[in-house]
Amino acid sequence: MTVAILAAGEFPKRGGRAWDILASASAVICCDGAADSYRRRMRREPFAVVGDCDSLRGRFKNVVKVPEQDTNDLEKAVAWCRERGMKPSVVLGATGLRDDHSIGNVFRALDLGLEVVTDCGRFIPVDGRKSLGVAKGADVSVFAPDPSTRMKSRGLEWPLDGVKFRNLYCATLNRAKSSRVTVESDRRVYVYIAFGHKPRET
Repeated sequence: MTVAILAAGEFPKRGGRAWDILASASAVICCDGAADSYRRRMRREPFAVVGDCDSLRGRFKNVVKVPEQDTNDLEKAVAWCRERGMKPSVVLGATGLRDDHSIGNVFRALDLGLEVVTDCGRFIPVDGRKSLGVAKGADVSVFAPDPSTRMKSRGLEWPLDGVKFRNLYCATLNRAKSSRVTVESDRRVYVYIAFGHKPRET
């Protein structure tokens, strides 16, 4: 079963990678008001709606209201899935509309070990070693919240070996020099791969 979490950010654009994932998912768990958009755009009912339900407009069959405010709706939805033995594989709709929510959703998803797919690219969690197929020349960025992180890489224009992560964004704006990038990290990090690569002139 492919389980996708749909957050209440910008709805995936038709024909994009995030839309395709949403359309093919076996079960879509909507965070609060995302359920209204999902029903309207996809003409389907969500598997479940989870959150504090402060922005839910329509009536749905499987609504799980979690009123506490110590976590956001994304975290509530993931917890609900895991309590039932469901393993969400991806978060969609995490960005757009509000910048603060976008940043919060992306890094909560990292804490939860989940991939985030947007219309622009993929945030892939790496904890250990991971080999990724990419388009040669694709834009790649790494976000390491823990400054003590140590990484190694192969296939990037600027290797990550020995990089000191003095801030969250110091390893952004890299580039794939081959069709496979391998990253090894001793802490959980996000590797972001942008979609829509156009070959650079040399």
